[in-house]
Amino acid sequence: MEQFSVPFFEENFRAYAEQNEDVFNKQQAMNSYYVSMVSTLINDNINKNSEVVKRIRNLNTAYQNVRSS
Repeated sequence: MEQFSVPFFEENFRAYAEQNEDVFNKQQAMNSYYVSMVSTLINDNINKNSEVVKRIRNLNTAYQNVRSS
């Protein structure tokens, strides 16, 4: 699985929600992971802006997919 792809993020959303189900409901866990990843991506020293945009777009698509499932 390609790192930072939609399936990558979908798997991580689900795993994070499962690992934290005693603390957060699914939506809260997903929001926590999402905010953490966006913050990490924004602060990452990636020189190619298009790569950052692609990763954030994939993160957002994965969030929508898992949220609706």
